Amino acid sequence: MTPFASGAYPTTSLVQHEKDRRRAPRARLGVSVTITVAGKLVDALGADVSPGGMRVVAAERARVGDEVSLVFFLNGDIVSARGTVQWCAPTKRGLASFGVRFTMVEEDGPSLVASYCRASLS
Repeated sequence: MTPFASGAYPTTSLVQHEKDRRRAPRARLGVSVTITVAGKLVDALGADVSPGGMRVVAAERARVGDEVSLVFFLNGDIVSARGTVQWCAPTKRGLASFGVRFTMVEEDGPSLVASYCRASLS
């Protein structure tokens, strides 16, 4: 069993705090993400997503500035992206939570992410 099997993350809801400086609200996820950090494949959980990036929770830490690649599914469609780690913090359960700013999302990925986020707002 993975550290994310607890089902602690709802599949859709809006995550936006009053003091957030993000350009767009983030939609909760709870999907498996395969992320490549420093050439190493890491299984992770996509905790929330926006058209500009994703918060990931993993057993492996990333460092601010790391270039990463991510592969995940949204509503049955695969999304492949690359990005840069913007922040990293430990979780209460000994995992690492980090924010990735997308630098490139392949093919239909941008519209899939935007559509998912819009649906989460309604």
